[in-house]
Order: sequence, then C-alpha cells, then structure tokens
Amino acid sequence: MSSGKENRLLSLPEGKLLIFGTLLLALYLLFLFFSWLLFPESYQTLAAMSAGNLFFGRAAGISVGFAAEMSSTVVIGINFLVELLLVLIIYPLFVLSWNQFLNIGRLKSLVDKSHASAVKYHPVIEKYGVYGLFAFVWFPFWMTGPVVGSIIGYMMEFRHRTTLSVVLIGTLIATTCWAYFILFLQEWAAAFDERAPWFIAAGIVLLVIIGYIMRKLSK
Repeated sequence: MSSGKENRLLSLPEGKLLIFGTLLLALYLLFLFFSWLLFPESYQTLAAMSAGNLFFGRAAGISVGFAAEMSSTVVIGINFLVELLLVLIIYPLFVLSWNQFLNIGRLKSLVDKSHASAVKYHPVIEKYGVYGLFAFVWFPFWMTGPVVGSIIGYMMEFRHRTTLSVVLIGTLIATTCWAYFILFLQEWAAAFDERAPWFIAAGIVLLVIIGYIMRKLSK
C-alpha cells in the first residue's frame, strides 16, 4: 500500500476503527501471553474460552468458562471482548472492501459470507430500523452474531456510531442472558454429575459442528 493510500486510510473513520480494533487485539494477545507466563491455569481457560467463542460461537465459549469454574464477570467479559474484537476488525474491513478502498485478499471469503448473511436478513430488519437491528443481534434463536448485524447496519445506512452502539449493546445483553442461562443449566446438571458442565460444553460444540455439516450438505 502506498504512503498516500496509508494516509487516506488513517483519515477515514473505518480506517481509524480498524486500527483501534487491531491495537485492542494486540493488547488482548499480550494479556494472554502474560497470563501464560504468570498464571498458566487461568491462561488455559481464557484461551479455551476465546477459541470456543471464535470457532463455535458464544454458547460454547461461555460453557467452557463456567465448566472451568470462572466467575460470571470474567466469563461475560471475555466472551463479549472476543465478539467486540470481531466487530471492530471485520466491520471496517467490510466497509473498506465494499468501497473498493482495500483489497483484503484471503479475508475476502469471510467478508463475502458475512455480506451474504446480511443480505438474507436485511429486508426483515429494515422494517423495524434500530429496534429490528437490536433484536436481530440480541435474540438468541437467530444465532447470527454481531458481525452480520453490523454489516446490516451499514446496509441500512446507519452512522457507524449508531450501528456499533446498537450492535454492541445488543451483544452485551445477549452474552449476559446466555451466561446466566448456561450457568443455571450447568449448576442444575452438576447436581447429578460433577462432570456434567463439561459434557454440556462438549455437546454445544458438537451441535455447532453438526449444524455446520448439515448446512454444507444442503447447499
């Protein structure tokens, strides 16, 4: 990228957002590194929780955290942070790519899939404006996540501030609701078998994998 284009990137709101998200990601990775050095047991749980959310979704990340007996504050905070980082990085990448300012190469497939999901739900959400976007991000049945929600917000021509506020508030509330539901479920199951919380976490991951395979086979 030429210096002129780099300067222009820094001047764009999307560019600033991407840089902020990248810096926040670097800080979190640094935090994980020091956790690995100083608190290896906590690091394993933090890393597993982050990876669980990233690859298998919010419910998986939360389940792993509670199965490892982490506090509600930590479980909600880490899972929300992972989704915050996804939004702060993928959303500006999508906007910059959509406006043909940035060629994101290998990330193009991820952005295209997010855009395809956004196109699918956009007509329904558009009828209800901000409230529809909030419900889309919050309502657990849809399992769509904040990344697609942020892209829908862009397609609805909301300001970045509006889109991010609605999406992140919805994500925080949804994460909190999921956390207390899964905590209740695991505590109830643990009364029958102390290993039950781990079985629940594994079951959620298995369901996500099966769902992914079924979607692939149906195409």
